[in-house]
Amino acid sequence: MTSPRSVVFAALAICATFALTTATGAPQTAATGAPTPSRIALAPTDQQAVAGKVATLFLTRFHYRPRPLDAAFSAVVFDKLVETLDPERSYFTQADIAHFAPLRPTLGTAIDQGDLTPAFEPVNLYLNRIVEESRYAQSLLKDGFDFTAHESIATERKALPWPASTDELHELWRERAKEDWLRLKLAGQGDDAIRKTLTHRYTNLASRIGKTSADDAFQLFMTAYAESTDPHTDYFAAEAATAFNTEMSLSLEGIGAYLREHDEYTQVTELIAGSPAAKSGKIHVGDRITGVGQGSAGPLTDVIGWRSDDVIALIKGKSGTTVRVELLPDESKGDVAPHVVTLTRRHISIEDEAAKQTVLQVGGPNHAHKLGIITVPSFYEDFDARRAGDANYRSVTRDVSRMLGELKKQNVDGVVIDLRDNGGGSLTEASDMVGLFTGAGPVVQVRSADGKVDVQGATNAAPTWTGALGVLVNHGSASASEIFAAAIQDRGRGVILGQRTFGKGTVQNLLDLDEAVEEQHEGKLGELKMTIAQFYRINGDSTQLLGVTPDIAFPATEDEKDFGESTYKNALPASSIAAVPHTHDAILGPLVPKLDSAHAARVQHAARWQLTIDELAAFQATAARTTVSLNLDERKATREADLKASADFRARRNALNLADGLPADDDASPQGDDGLDPEERSVAQDKRPEPTKPSKDPYVQEAAQIIADEAAMTMTVAPTPKAG
Repeated sequence: MTSPRSVVFAALAICATFALTTATGAPQTAATGAPTPSRIALAPTDQQAVAGKVATLFLTRFHYRPRPLDAAFSAVVFDKLVETLDPERSYFTQADIAHFAPLRPTLGTAIDQGDLTPAFEPVNLYLNRIVEESRYAQSLLKDGFDFTAHESIATERKALPWPASTDELHELWRERAKEDWLRLKLAGQGDDAIRKTLTHRYTNLASRIGKTSADDAFQLFMTAYAESTDPHTDYFAAEAATAFNTEMSLSLEGIGAYLREHDEYTQVTELIAGSPAAKSGKIHVGDRITGVGQGSAGPLTDVIGWRSDDVIALIKGKSGTTVRVELLPDESKGDVAPHVVTLTRRHISIEDEAAKQTVLQVGGPNHAHKLGIITVPSFYEDFDARRAGDANYRSVTRDVSRMLGELKKQNVDGVVIDLRDNGGGSLTEASDMVGLFTGAGPVVQVRSADGKVDVQGATNAAPTWTGALGVLVNHGSASASEIFAAAIQDRGRGVILGQRTFGKGTVQNLLDLDEAVEEQHEGKLGELKMTIAQFYRINGDSTQLLGVTPDIAFPATEDEKDFGESTYKNALPASSIAAVPHTHDAILGPLVPKLDSAHAARVQHAARWQLTIDELAAFQATAARTTVSLNLDERKATREADLKASADFRARRNALNLADGLPADDDASPQGDDGLDPEERSVAQDKRPEPTKPSKDPYVQEAAQIIADEAAMTMTVAPTPKAG
């Protein structure tokens, strides 16, 4: 199964970019010393206590690597929670960490007794610190900052010690508030505009944190607990479980609009094509939702000031039911009266996240080849529809099979499956999709906690595509993607191209805790995505930590030391088991060195490839900076150098676009960082880009050329499968 991060909660999303704190003790407004008007004191519910007990029961008995929640592991879980809250070590002081020390080993006992108070204590302190220090940051805005001093701020504090004192915490706040001001100043805002922007930002931050619920706190703790067992075990409260299931099925029931929090409103950011919202013609990007009513005549509930996830819960519902939405147009349209739109909910497919195909032509006029490119963002499957017996349930294998049929009709010479940044999905879908290219046979071995090994494979008698095949991967290709790539490689069926994959070799199962508990209880207990097995290649090797090594390597787009399975402290170790009998096509083995040699010679003179290499080097140099200056002149010099480098890259790209008959980039004069947080930008700025312009991805282009070479080399060679 895939391992996307849990949906923790929207209220804290903004905090990742503004992580500062004060001293322990009674909350105070730093400018005046007066007590804050209110203090967040979230308390666990009885339902959460039951959910904690049930989750502990399964994690300590049925996990692939079970660990008792004793004193030692309790401390691990507690430390993980603190790390989750304050990864940059900018909220808690050394005194806080010392204060938490007695709580660390007693967490397991408290959960057994139905007491989650120890888990909520650091969360409450964390939330109050954000509120207190957002007010403190606001108090600094009156006098502004001196940008002539030669100061700098660390870009990352993960490896730094916890702040030792109140003065040190305040210094972090001062530096980061100064950094916020400087970014806006460099973007061209005047002092009054900056003061207004930041006052709104810090006020809005405190308001968002004030909407945090006990469910949010419980989700945070349970995420920390689950991920302490291994990196890919997760707990999903009801809302997070819904989001996960939507991601896996690529479908939902509702009106078909993407929403975000914007000030005190929930705002429409995008409409799904063909959805009730889009087809109504009465809902537009930028509209703000002020009320929601159920049915054609039910009362409207005022949702101004609500969290966006709560508004979404009101809008979503069963297909065929009616919902009324009261909307206020974007503030840019002036003082316009709200209007009510009545919509019928329906089942909506999220096509943006589905597999897509295109056809590329590579080679010269006299040696042109057509290559089919199928991009697979995830190994999705509509589990619920399949269980319900829906003959037309959605799955990635079905979509790719249809696309292969269409590509065959277009007489393509080869196919490239693009799995870059595909984090995984359904194990069954990975096996079935391999079968589209190999026919029946083993795909993956799955070893459970008791040591039993189950061999899973494709069952279709004949492959759908028998021609030249490439699989494009990168370090973001994980789990089911690695199963697919490894099986294609072990069967000798295609050429693996790109970078070493993520290295996730574990299998997760989704457990509904409500279905697992027979006794009656109020509310929903949530779902547990738990590691239950480890998978192995059919040759017996593990992808765990090791990943899949490509046959032909492309330059890495990120540093593996900062990303991948090996970066997790508690990742399972790599191991190996016996291979299973399988056929291996011996044709590709001798061809790979020839393909690699031709690739190396070609990219030496490929302008787009070299441009990509240069851009990667520039990005890595920028990412390696450990500090940024808070001196205006120094920062201007750095900014101007960065903008010049960006402009040079854009000029090179536009020259290539012109030569290829493609349009130039719209923004010919980049402005760089605008200093704004995402929600402060207009919807138009923050909207996901539409793929309207043709482009040339050098990695896809080169992958297509390699597979075109393979097709030419194998045109007259008969396949010679051998036992493996």
